[in-house]
Amino acid sequence: MPHADLLALKARLPRTWPAFFERYGSFSATQVATIPALLDGANVIVCAPTASGKTAAALAPLIERHCPPERTPGLRILYLAPTRALVNDLAARLAEPLAALGLTLGVKTGDTAFRPQRSPDLLLTTPESVDSLLSTNARLFAPLHALVIDELHLFDGTPRGDQLRVLLNRLRRIHAYAVGQGHTAALSLQYAALSATLDAPEATAARYFEMARVIRVGGERSISAEQFAIAPGSSSELHAYLATFRARGWRKALVFCNSRAEVEAYAAAIRPASPFGHDVYTHYSNIDPQRRREIEQQFAQAAAAICFSSSTLELGIDIGTIDVIILIGPPGSTASFLQRIGRGNRRGSITRVACFYRTELERLLFAAHLNPHPSPLAATGHPHPSPLPGGEGTGLSSPSGRGAGGEGGFRPAVAIQQIFSLIKQSPTAALRLAELVELFAGMLTSDDLAEIVGGLTQRAYLQAGRPGEWRAGPRLNTLFDEQATKQPSYSIWSNIQNSSARLIDIRDQNTGQVLASVDSLWFDRDLLTLEGRPVSVEWSDGEALWINSYSGSSVAPPPIYRSTGQFLSYELARLLPEQLGLAAGTAPITASAEGWRWFHFLGDLYGRAALDLLRYRVAAREHGPSGLCLGLPDEHLPPPMWTEPQVTQYLRDKHRQYEPLLDLGPFQQFLPAALRRRAVVEQFNVPRFLAAVAALRPVVAPEALAAELDELLG
Repeated sequence: MPHADLLALKARLPRTWPAFFERYGSFSATQVATIPALLDGANVIVCAPTASGKTAAALAPLIERHCPPERTPGLRILYLAPTRALVNDLAARLAEPLAALGLTLGVKTGDTAFRPQRSPDLLLTTPESVDSLLSTNARLFAPLHALVIDELHLFDGTPRGDQLRVLLNRLRRIHAYAVGQGHTAALSLQYAALSATLDAPEATAARYFEMARVIRVGGERSISAEQFAIAPGSSSELHAYLATFRARGWRKALVFCNSRAEVEAYAAAIRPASPFGHDVYTHYSNIDPQRRREIEQQFAQAAAAICFSSSTLELGIDIGTIDVIILIGPPGSTASFLQRIGRGNRRGSITRVACFYRTELERLLFAAHLNPHPSPLAATGHPHPSPLPGGEGTGLSSPSGRGAGGEGGFRPAVAIQQIFSLIKQSPTAALRLAELVELFAGMLTSDDLAEIVGGLTQRAYLQAGRPGEWRAGPRLNTLFDEQATKQPSYSIWSNIQNSSARLIDIRDQNTGQVLASVDSLWFDRDLLTLEGRPVSVEWSDGEALWINSYSGSSVAPPPIYRSTGQFLSYELARLLPEQLGLAAGTAPITASAEGWRWFHFLGDLYGRAALDLLRYRVAAREHGPSGLCLGLPDEHLPPPMWTEPQVTQYLRDKHRQYEPLLDLGPFQQFLPAALRRRAVVEQFNVPRFLAAVAALRPVVAPEALAAELDELLG
C-alpha cells in the first residue's frame, strides 16, 4: 500500500488505529478493501482468506461510526458467530483493544452468564443466544446500530441460516420501533458479513440484508500435501510420520478424525510413545465446554504438541501456530476439507497437510479434494470405455449445492421454533397471524403460516385466544418448563439437531469436575478411554460415572459413540470419475457375481433415490456404498429418464425416509403432513437431481478400470 494511501486511511481511523492496527504498522489487503466501504456507511459482504484480518476490518470502522466518545449507554454493535468456541476466542482477542477504547464487551452463549441489565457497547454471541435474549429482554437491542455476521457460509443453506434470517427481521422490527420512539439515532442498521469462501456472495447476502457491496480479496495460500496409506486399526504409519518432525523442524500438529471414537482411539495409540511427551490432547463435542477451553489454551501455549479433534476445531479459533494439519480419512465435503486444512500455518504462505487413507476410496476422495479438476491426460490413462446405446447425456454445470441436496428454499420447520420463541417474547404471551405474515415475508406465505398455526393448535401446542390470536397450549407450556432442565426434548431457541440419546456425565472422583457427557451406553464399562488415557470407573449413581486414573495393564475397550458416519455429498462424488482418468459424467458398468454394477457417483442422497426409482422398472439392488454404485440385472440398461412429477411424487410418498438425510431442522415432525412433504421435495432439489442423472454416460468398463473400481468397494 503506498505510504500516502496508508496515511489517508489511518487518518480516517483516529480512535481505532492505535487499538487495532498500530502494532502491525499497516493494514492487510482485506482491511484496505473493507474499511473505506464501512466508513462510508455501506453494507458489505467480505470474502477473504483465513487469517486476513477480517474481524478488525469490520469492527474498527463500525466502532468509528457508531461508538463515538460521547454516546448514550446501550448496545451499539452485535457480533454473531457460529459457535461458542469462536465467540470465546473472539472475546479473548478483542478484550484488549476494546478496553483501550473504553468500550464494554458482553459475551453471551449457553456456557456464559450475561446480565442484560447493564448493556455492553458490543455483544459477542450466537444466533441461538440472540433468540433467547429476544425472548427475555428484547429492549436490549433497541439502541443497536450495526451487526457483524462471522463465517456466514456456515449458516447459509442450513436451518440455522433460516433462523438467522428471521432473527434479523425481528431485530429490524425492534429497531424500527426504537426509531419511531426516538430511542436510537441510527435510522437504519448497518451490516457486515464475513466469509472465507462463498460461491455466490451477492445472492447469499441478499437473504440476510439489502444493498450489500461485495468485497473479494484473493491471496489464498498454496497447499503442500502428502498422502500416506495407513492400515485400518493401526497407528504405526502415523508414528513413523510424527518421527520425521524433528528433521523437518516442526513442533505442532492438529489431527482431524471423522468420528469421536477415532479421536480417542488414535490419541490413545499415540500417547504412550509420543514425541510430544504428555502434550497429547483430544477435542470433540462430548468433552465438557470448560475442559475444551482448557485444552484449547494448553494446546495453544505448548511449545510442542499434538491435538486429535473431530470437526469442533474446524473453525478459526486461535490455537497457536500449527506446522501441519493431519487428516485421518477424508471429510464428506470439500467445504469441510478446506475448513480443516485452513487451520494450519495461518500466518504463512503455505498450508501443509498430510492425508492418511485406509482404503482406495479414501485415497480417491483425498485426490478429489486436493485436485478437483485434473487433466484426463495426466491421469491413469485407462482405455476409453465403450458407451452404451443411447448413453449420451447433457452437460451439467457446477451448482453451489449447499447441504445434502443442494440449494433449497426456507425450511418451514424453522417457523415452528420461531413461533414458540415469539410467544415467549410477547408481552401479552400471544401472537397474531398478521404479525407472522410480516415477519416471514419472502420466506413463507400466509397460507403456509395459517396451516402451521392450525396444525400446532390441533396438537395442543397452541390454543386460540381472542379472535385472530394464539397463545401457548398445554404441550407448549410443558416445553417451556423443560427449558430449565439440562436436557430439554427441544430447545425453543435452537434449530441445531441434537442427539436424542440420554447423556450422562463423566466426573473426576477426586475433584467432582465434569469432564465429558457421553451416551448411556458407557454405563456397562469398568475401563474407559478418555482424552486418550485409560481411566477406571470407580462407581456410578445412575446419572454419572465417577472415574479415576488407571495404571493397570488391561486394554480399555474401544469407545462407543453414536455417529451417522460421513455423508458423501453429490459435489464430492461427481469428482471421482475424473480422478480415475475418465471424462466428467462417465458412469462405468462392470460385471459382478450377482449381475452388473453401475457406478453412478451421485453421492449418498441422490444415489439412494436413483436406486429406489430404478426398482420401479428393474430388479435393481444395493451393491456397495449407495453413493457410488448399485446392482443391475442387465448391462444394457438404457439411461434412466424420469420426469419431475414422477420424482416429486416418489419423494412425497417416501418423505419420512428422506427427512433424516436432509438438514430440515429438529422441528420438522411438528409440521402438517403436506408441509413436511414439501420441505423434503424442496431441499432434495428435483431439477438438480434430474440434471445430474441426465449428465451420466453409462459405459462398459474395460478390464483394468473394472479392477480399479472393484477396489473402491473395499
